[in-house]
Amino acid sequence: MRNKNADIMMNHIDEVPGLVEQLIAEKKDITSDFVRLFQTHDIKRIYLSGSGSPSNACAVLKYAATKLLGIETTWSYPSLFNNHEGFNVGGKYRPEEMMLICPAETGRTKGSVIAARNARQLGIPVVCTTLYPDGVLGRECDVVIQKPSGLEVALPSTKGHSMGVFLLLLCFTEAGYATGNIGDVEYISHCEALTSLPAALHSGRIQTEKWFYRYQKLVMNAPSYRFIAYGSNYGTAIEGALKFLECHTRPSYGYEMEEFMHGPLRAVHPGDMVFFLATEDGPEKERMFQLYEFTKQRTDACVLVQSDTDDFFEPLSLRFAAGNHPLFSAVEYLVPIQVLSSKISSYLGFDMTVPSSPSVGKAMQTSFTD
Repeated sequence: MRNKNADIMMNHIDEVPGLVEQLIAEKKDITSDFVRLFQTHDIKRIYLSGSGSPSNACAVLKYAATKLLGIETTWSYPSLFNNHEGFNVGGKYRPEEMMLICPAETGRTKGSVIAARNARQLGIPVVCTTLYPDGVLGRECDVVIQKPSGLEVALPSTKGHSMGVFLLLLCFTEAGYATGNIGDVEYISHCEALTSLPAALHSGRIQTEKWFYRYQKLVMNAPSYRFIAYGSNYGTAIEGALKFLECHTRPSYGYEMEEFMHGPLRAVHPGDMVFFLATEDGPEKERMFQLYEFTKQRTDACVLVQSDTDDFFEPLSLRFAAGNHPLFSAVEYLVPIQVLSSKISSYLGFDMTVPSSPSVGKAMQTSFTD
């Protein structure tokens, strides 16, 4: 019997291109407070921290912040950051020279809120993205960027995660240009790449669904799944693993390309499905193709997820109209992962509106209430 909630997650994914268009049209207003922080503070160190999907967003955003803002940026889980790392080890920076950014969904997770409170007590500016500007995290922040995605009925975050990543990429681009780290030509190029994202997102959704139905038996027979990526899409790979686990609980893993060769490759067995996110061109992409060919010796279920303009592809390749911008492709490659997560869970009969383990958060007190 078909689950009556089977299409809810896909409906959320379908909203993303329109939301991106909306944010682009309103980018000056949306990013103004964030940009102003960089104009009034000489920021020299950025800390990123979040839990779950927001943590995976941090893995993407770390590289974008470094490139677009020209500022040293680190990323850590809140529990590690609060209990073992902290701000300004060695006393190199003044409080106003540092910044904490907390991507969030509801903004109730304790670790991020505690990190924000600690930063505020030290005089360090704090920024967050959240659905609830007046919520417990928002009240601890100097700049709150509200996500327009709305609360998702399907519990594994799709549109909310995509919006969180995109919003901060937009903020980094505008702040980088305002502070002179990005010149006119580069800024125009970045804006063109951002403007092209809605079409790429729509293509990713359509082509992935077609691909799933074409290779449904191979996908559903896989005992485990792996996502391999390089650059900022390492964050996409670990988000892929998390999304698969949240949606259908089958063993799923995400790896940075080089790290995959140092042990994890040995655990790949016949039938295991391995997705290779072949994103921006360059030496790493060529190395990804080599790794793909080598991994095919261990399993036939190797899939290149790639742009439809790539010269090298295979019959099993999942191809769509990706722009493959080095900093923004992580938004594009989220879509195939999200669509596959939804389709596999629906096929297996999971209801994404039902919490998988509601007692854990309550027993472990992982969140605040507003």
